[in-house]
Amino acid sequence: MGIYLYKLPDIGEGVVEAEITAWHVSVGDTVSEEDPIADAMTDKATIELTAPVDGVIKSIACEEGDMLAVGGVLVELEVEGEGHAPAAEPEADPVVAETPQPEPERTPLSTAGVGQSAAAPLAPPVKIERKVSQGKVLASPAIRKRAEALNIDLASVPTAHERLTHADLDAYLLSSIANPSTSPNPGAASILPDREASGSAAPATPKAQGSSVASDPLPGETRQKVIGLRRVIATRMQEAKRNIPHFTYVEEIDMTALEAMRKRMNANSGEDKPKLTVLPLLIRALSVTLDDWPQFNARYMDQEGYVSRFADLNLGIATQTDGGLIVPVVQKANSLSIWQLAEEIARLAEAARTNTLATTDLEGATTTLTSLGPLGGIVTTPVINRPEVAIFGPNKIREKLVLEAGEVFARKVMNFSISCDHRVIDGYDAAKMMQDLKARLEDPRSIFIL
Repeated sequence: MGIYLYKLPDIGEGVVEAEITAWHVSVGDTVSEEDPIADAMTDKATIELTAPVDGVIKSIACEEGDMLAVGGVLVELEVEGEGHAPAAEPEADPVVAETPQPEPERTPLSTAGVGQSAAAPLAPPVKIERKVSQGKVLASPAIRKRAEALNIDLASVPTAHERLTHADLDAYLLSSIANPSTSPNPGAASILPDREASGSAAPATPKAQGSSVASDPLPGETRQKVIGLRRVIATRMQEAKRNIPHFTYVEEIDMTALEAMRKRMNANSGEDKPKLTVLPLLIRALSVTLDDWPQFNARYMDQEGYVSRFADLNLGIATQTDGGLIVPVVQKANSLSIWQLAEEIARLAEAARTNTLATTDLEGATTTLTSLGPLGGIVTTPVINRPEVAIFGPNKIREKLVLEAGEVFARKVMNFSISCDHRVIDGYDAAKMMQDLKARLEDPRSIFIL
């Protein structure tokens, strides 16, 4: 029997690490080639990792939610034959800069001491070798964010591990406090987030609040680890709210004529056509309107200092799945017919629910539409998908009594929300654009007249 080391493969596109979001095996399980082992999530997609050989799982690399570097051992498998795990090589003694020690005093020997050994000086304390990372630094998003807040170059932080840890960052900061003149980043030495620090290199004491050390659960408390897609959503929403000054504008739209037209189109369509929902019609109206308002079909690259506007409407459609919110993209929505839009929306929704979206299905959005359909509520204030500058939120269509020329009529109305990045979009423009969209939806024939 031998050991086969299955390493996290190179996923490509510059990915250097992935989050292990789910394990499909446990230690002791027997697997066959191509059996699922784990799910790994990158910034771009979730991939299923399968067994490369038949064998028995002897060890797994980490827990769900942990990050693993590309090339790191994912699992060890016991296999028939010799396997391919390399023999352990003796490690070279680490080269550690020694602090010069004073020479011990020499004690004269007497005849009374013959046959007795002189007292040996105390051995210096064992030192942990810490090396500065070479090339790409492996660290979790939390550590990278903390280092960015402190203006610390992670490449200058020594570590004894494959990946930087919070302990490495603490040691670096404490060293900066103790030796501010030798620190490459003395400005960071005065701050230790989520940790107490004194002027010495004593161990830090966690704060009662904001500490990374978890307390014991309270009676009746259930905890669920924030990993995978939920962690990505949390991070992106936090970044969006921190960086974008949102404002939301809401307009009430009479959908009576559009709903009547939709029902006629469904009644007159052949069996080869999908059933129309209101969403393809909304997208059609939006694409026609944004031809006149390109500043809403845009991205604000705030770090680079420019706004990108796009001729094509690549529309992100926020889709709820069991794992969380995913935003697949309808590519070139402005060039598709109503029926093509319906087919593409249905395809993307099914792929999102079954976790079969391709990478290209998730890339290139220029703006986003989010809708909960019949559960859409009366008013929404959606959060912008950074670096986009706007997000559209149709709400629930509802019956409403309307007074017209002294008579009361029942109408179907819908509130339509838009959240905008106030750094690049003015409230006046948002109101004017929404009036144009309202006019097209209330006279739906106009969305087919270009």
